[in-house]
Amino acid sequence: MSRSAAANDPTPADAAPHTLPTLGVVLVAAGRGERLGAGVPKAFVELHGRPLVEFGIATVTSLPHAGHLALVVPGDRAAEALELIDQVVPERSAWSVTVVPGGRERHESVRFGLDALPASIDTVLVHDAARPFASVELFERVIEAVRKTGVSAVPALPISDTVKRVDAAGVVHETVDRAPLVAVQTPQGFPRELLAAAHSTAQLHDGEDAGSAPTDDAEVVQRSGGTVRTVPGEVRAHKLTTQADLALLEAILEVNVAGVAEAL
Repeated sequence: MSRSAAANDPTPADAAPHTLPTLGVVLVAAGRGERLGAGVPKAFVELHGRPLVEFGIATVTSLPHAGHLALVVPGDRAAEALELIDQVVPERSAWSVTVVPGGRERHESVRFGLDALPASIDTVLVHDAARPFASVELFERVIEAVRKTGVSAVPALPISDTVKRVDAAGVVHETVDRAPLVAVQTPQGFPRELLAAAHSTAQLHDGEDAGSAPTDDAEVVQRSGGTVRTVPGEVRAHKLTTQADLALLEAILEVNVAGVAEAL
């Protein structure tokens, strides 16, 4: 299911053809969010009356590129997702959008999103809808890093807390050196062919470590032998996982709204 950019506007015969998109974004919104316990899929939890996924759609389609967004949602939320797209994305947007039913696991959902991207796409960003306030500037940092280096790039934040290694009973065994550790966020960026090839063999790599499935796309690429670099992340790109995170996102939204009001 898709809505192409300017789909309802006939193009004059002598007009220049639309620029083929080279940037694709897979917005992953198919998770059920059991840990959150909200009773709805995590990406459809509301902040001030707006579902989380709406923020992601708005940010992606505001990027100054001709691009294609593959929005991956639970199958029973496809109609709702299409309605959101009609509300958020202007008719003359440089972005086209496809709504894709998600898979059983995250990496399967990402693969479905990748398959929905046009052949002209050479750079792909994968973003979690559960990080609704990732900024346009963060997206641009990732895009620039991928296109400049030709390898994968992920946003990362240094870890400020002391890190301890504990056992199943919660007993501390050692303090871990946090200097080489970072907390990784999304959007994560990749050369399209590299990510597609890595996902095509993801099931094989899953079996290398029993019970250890990749937790993000950077790990999928690393397991296939790819290089992943980091760019500076941002605190506002916080991920919704628990009710405590929901309160923090509400606070971030209120601060942003207050900042806009002051600017006016």
